[in-house]
Amino acid sequence: MMRRRSRLALRLAPAKLGALTILTILAVVTIYPLAWLLLNSLKSSDALFERSWALPTTWLWHNYPEAWRYGLGRFMANSVLITGVSVVAIVLLGALAAFVLVTRRFRGRGLVTAIVLGGLIVPPEVSLFPLFKIMVLLGIYNTYLAMIAPDIAYGLPFTVLLLRAYMTQIPPEMAEAATMDGAGLLRCFWHVYLPLARPALAAAAMVQAMRVWNEFVFALTFVSNDALHPLTVGLTTFGDSLNTNWPVLLAGLVISIVPILVVFLLMQRQFMRGLTAGALK
Repeated sequence: MMRRRSRLALRLAPAKLGALTILTILAVVTIYPLAWLLLNSLKSSDALFERSWALPTTWLWHNYPEAWRYGLGRFMANSVLITGVSVVAIVLLGALAAFVLVTRRFRGRGLVTAIVLGGLIVPPEVSLFPLFKIMVLLGIYNTYLAMIAPDIAYGLPFTVLLLRAYMTQIPPEMAEAATMDGAGLLRCFWHVYLPLARPALAAAAMVQAMRVWNEFVFALTFVSNDALHPLTVGLTTFGDSLNTNWPVLLAGLVISIVPILVVFLLMQRQFMRGLTAGALK
């Protein structure tokens, strides 16, 4: 028995070594650009071009306060506002839609699910012109709502399907018991399904937060006022105002990455549980 185990371990060793090598390469490829960005944001402009691959001889931490003084704080506040409102609306509306599709029996439920699935197929770039005309017609062009509304609309299909897949694993007897205790539909949703779907909610919120935080096309097309621009668009004007001060621009890029990176690190366990729970049950 021991010999069989040792032989099996020897056979699996090359496969494990190969997988470990691939994962190590992927980690290096992912982390190295971030490390390069961080190191060069702490150099002078001359050192950036002369010793781009070396460690800074003088660590210029003042590049970060300087980047903030150039107006990065305003763009950061806009991104936080747009992302926060969009993600809350997407998760709440998506959870409500998924709850109805899972618990209610009505004609056309399959058609509604197919329409939601179709929302994943249409790329945002295709709808830019009609959306632009709608924004102007409704009088919301050049407002925060012009960015938030499309972000919500394009975030709902994935969120609804993800939460629907998770909620199908929740025993219907729990909803029936809550109904027998006098709970209405919304109360059953709020006190039964929503707490049980917390991992999926966290996964959906994380995916949508990254998508909305990095969104560029809607903000560039539907808003022309620099005071309303999020980080993705604001960094373009930020770079123009800096002229050739590349280290400060890189410091601004680092600042723009940190918030969403911190959120992901804090929520990564819930994120992985939410994405895999439906497949494991």
